[in-house]
Amino acid sequence: MKSQNKITIGEGDTPLLRLKNLENVLDWKGQLWAKAEYQNPTGSFKDRGSVTEINEAIRQKKKGVICASTGNMAASLAAFAAKYQLPCLVVVPKNTPRTKLQQALICGAKIIEIDGNYDSCVDKAKKLAKEKNFLLCGDYEVRRNGQSTIGEELAKSRINFDSFIVPVGNGTVGCAVSQGFSKYNKFPAFVGVQGKGADPLVKAFQKQSQTFIPLEKPQTIASAMNVGNPLDGRLTLDWVYKTNGLLLSVNDEEILDAQKLLATTEGLYVEPAAAATIAALSKLPSGKTNLVIILTGHGLKGGDKNECR
Repeated sequence: MKSQNKITIGEGDTPLLRLKNLENVLDWKGQLWAKAEYQNPTGSFKDRGSVTEINEAIRQKKKGVICASTGNMAASLAAFAAKYQLPCLVVVPKNTPRTKLQQALICGAKIIEIDGNYDSCVDKAKKLAKEKNFLLCGDYEVRRNGQSTIGEELAKSRINFDSFIVPVGNGTVGCAVSQGFSKYNKFPAFVGVQGKGADPLVKAFQKQSQTFIPLEKPQTIASAMNVGNPLDGRLTLDWVYKTNGLLLSVNDEEILDAQKLLATTEGLYVEPAAAATIAALSKLPSGKTNLVIILTGHGLKGGDKNECR
């Protein structure tokens, strides 16, 4: 589903790949498919939301754009801002992988590094957006609407999916996929995966709660999921319950093992957050199920040497 926005650099219409080798290794009774979001222009699903935000900034005649990021959003927003020659500010935690910041820097973004986690970066970005008359970008409604095209593309495919599985940081992409499916009156089960140590929504789901308790110091090797207070946390829980889905957590060791498993069986190298979905497959109930894995980002964006092996 190619973008109809005014500014575009070729995002969307990512491949849908059958993972037969992985099916055999896991003895999966149905079909495993992967939505290759790492094939978007900047290497992640974030491009679908960035294009909508840049167009919104243009519509509102903002002086620039700003976001908080753990890496992928920074690279994506900077690229689309460069296309329109719009100033871009990105607030990131100091421990953000340098490989992710490199993309944003080379596209001309100004990086503001602060002590603290992603949630602290969100607060700083909100403050600066008001001061500078920049559009506050991030995991909000405008971005979610752009990312919903993932679900729309899947809904229009010839495969009838029983469920989809996606990494959960802020939760926005999973909600967006469900939103896209719902436009075609389809409601596959939303299976969300968080990293142990950064899994407030999993803890809420285990109690069947409608609310969650934020974590002050989230910690997972998957930097894209290292979020203690998910912006779309409540909405994620709503969609998971509505679609009879699941929320699961995986530890760092399982993530790294899964990253290698996907590469050695299917030749696909994805970042740790995307690999978390592979790690969670063995924890799903058995049965003949057609499931699509949202592979959110490329492995070359993963960060430091400790995030792959």
